[in-house]
Amino acid sequence: SCPYEAFVALHAAALSASAVPARHWPSLWHKLENEVFDAGDYFGIMQVEEVEEEEGDNDEMKEKIRKKISPGSQLCYKVIVTNENGLEAANPNSIFLIDHAWTYRIEHARQQLQQVPGLLHRMASLMGIDFHGEVPDETVVDQVLEDMWRYNQTYQLSHGTAEEKVPVWYIMDEFGSRIQHSDNPTFAVAPFFYMPQQIAYTILWPLRDLDTGEEVSRDFAYGETDSLVRKCRLLPWLPREVQDTDHFTREPSDEHYQAILNENKEKLPISIKPPAYAEDKIFKVYTDLQQVLQNLTHSRFEFTDSEQEADILYSFSHFKDYRLQLFPCK
Repeated sequence: SCPYEAFVALHAAALSASAVPARHWPSLWHKLENEVFDAGDYFGIMQVEEVEEEEGDNDEMKEKIRKKISPGSQLCYKVIVTNENGLEAANPNSIFLIDHAWTYRIEHARQQLQQVPGLLHRMASLMGIDFHGEVPDETVVDQVLEDMWRYNQTYQLSHGTAEEKVPVWYIMDEFGSRIQHSDNPTFAVAPFFYMPQQIAYTILWPLRDLDTGEEVSRDFAYGETDSLVRKCRLLPWLPREVQDTDHFTREPSDEHYQAILNENKEKLPISIKPPAYAEDKIFKVYTDLQQVLQNLTHSRFEFTDSEQEADILYSFSHFKDYRLQLFPCK
């Protein structure tokens, strides 16, 4: 098969799940294969000098607007279309790669900021935090760790070990991080893991035709239709009063849980008599967790590659059949 067909075979499910139009797939493949970052030919980052008067006169309102336009920064930015011909949504080439400036797992974030050359400077600059020193400053590190949640994106691998499936956090490069929120976005974005290179990018494509000078925006709570949940998800960028919101959690009906049970095709546990084991029995353990494999060293346990012969299943994945031979209540 040709290289493009191989690309589709590997990535069609992910692209379809992200609602990337199929007309863009060939161009996306070309740009990924050749590492074409051509967003600079179509877009520019514009600094917003001041808040317009009609938006609000008091300092509190201006502060809220500042956070909305460029969270965490004293400077305000937005991304606009600069190509003199504008941008056509139907053009197969209207899809763009955004690089990731920082990819990490939470437990490593502080250490990386302290040790990776240039990372703290870049993150501080991206977030509008004043830092010009040569040696990592703990105050600046703390500020980056606090502000980064306004820039963070996340994805989770669907393959690999249990540890590799733990959510990964990332911050887009300066171009991607300057794209602002809108409830009526002009663009869609989605994380995309390119398997041949084992690299994650963000892909950007227009939702409608745009003229020169129009703003590039995206929905920070894309896909969320519940108005209250949407409001809460947007709080870091759009401060709103939610103290009067009814926070009482009502218990769903039995039919609600039964519907979930049916959809997941789960089998509930049945009453069993706890088995008695000899004191010297060696239990066979099946697991897909490296942490268990490396640290379960007691002599009464041994590992097996067969779920069927295992006495204990220690799995990262969700159990759907609870009628397996397991330790009671485990």
